[in-house]
Amino acid sequence: MKRESTAIEIVSIGEELLSGATLDTNAATIAQALEPLGLRVVRRTTVGDDAASIADAVASALARTGVVITTGGLGPTNDDTTKAAVAGVFGRPLEFREELWAGLKERWARRGRIPETNRRQAEVPAGAEVFPNPRGTAPGLAMEDERLGLCILLPGPPAEVQALVRGAIVPFLAGRQASGEAARPFRRQLRTSGVAESAIAERVAGRLGDLALDVAYLPEVDGVDIRLTGWASDEAEVAGRLDEAVERLREILGLHVYAEGARDLAQVVGDLLRERGVTVAVAESCTAGLIARRLTEFPGSSDYFWGGMIVYDDRAKVELLGVSEETLRRHGAVSEETAREMAEGACRRSGSAAAIAVTGIAGPAGGTEEKPVGTVWLAVRLKDKTVAKRRYYPGTRDMVRVRAAQGGLDLLRRTLLQGQR
Repeated sequence: MKRESTAIEIVSIGEELLSGATLDTNAATIAQALEPLGLRVVRRTTVGDDAASIADAVASALARTGVVITTGGLGPTNDDTTKAAVAGVFGRPLEFREELWAGLKERWARRGRIPETNRRQAEVPAGAEVFPNPRGTAPGLAMEDERLGLCILLPGPPAEVQALVRGAIVPFLAGRQASGEAARPFRRQLRTSGVAESAIAERVAGRLGDLALDVAYLPEVDGVDIRLTGWASDEAEVAGRLDEAVERLREILGLHVYAEGARDLAQVVGDLLRERGVTVAVAESCTAGLIARRLTEFPGSSDYFWGGMIVYDDRAKVELLGVSEETLRRHGAVSEETAREMAEGACRRSGSAAAIAVTGIAGPAGGTEEKPVGTVWLAVRLKDKTVAKRRYYPGTRDMVRVRAAQGGLDLLRRTLLQGQR
């Protein structure tokens, strides 16, 4: 049956997937590989190793879309029941293929005698097309029926799925495409910091509807990405709409947008520092070196990064940065006054024109009613001006620290940009 729809379903098989013991990365591999063909994964189903559950999931998926890809359950053990279950859906028996068995024995030759249980991997549904597996013993299979549709069976190990998808399944499906070029996804992505997903959605609501694009908000611990997708057979058909959407979003969100594409905020900050001929020092308390690490992850960071001081204990703040003991007594380590003195001390100690300082309560203990866990003070010193901001970052200890590091980098970025106006 020649497929007329671009919709595909994935059925992932394995008790380990249902229990959460193993993450299903195969579905992402398949979806990403098929999108350039204009094929969209519209539903993913996960079932255990029970043959009846597999058969029900595959039959239901075929009824909806006519094209299904399964992963898992093609091994040599008794719990590998995918072939028999899917063969039953198609009303076909399993048949033993001598050429597959010979190939398996040859593959095993250097390892010793092949276990007899591996004979199961030489059994395939009658009439199935076989895709040799370059990284394992279970081949990929394809079965097709004029009434039911197409079902492709893949093994479960991710390395094997990757090899089979790239080397066999993509070419196989591409060759089945109807005449004429299928619609493919063309994307643009904006990265934001310092604004919540709900706030972005509220501001953007109704502002992009006329452009006929898919808009997705992708929240992460340290920010929200906005992904714009247009489907067309040629990029020229959607380029103008994507450009217009990016322009509108930049106007709506202003300085919250720090990059387009996949660029990291630390890379953006590094480029700004290099362009201005400015070096930066960091003074970190609760982030304990996260900002320094991020700033030095990119080649050439010595152009703009002087170094850093981790001043976790109050004595370090006093001895290394010159924070006043009176300031610490009156206002505490987590305060605007301390953050400002940390940034100013980092500039003074390093001779740099810029500094980032972070002090906060990452938790889980240490919070008070006035300063709950998640309270962070950020300060940036740029030449003769110091800016300090109080932030509240919810979440676990690690989340607070990651968000505080992002916040410190973002405050420096905004200060650098505003300083040029």
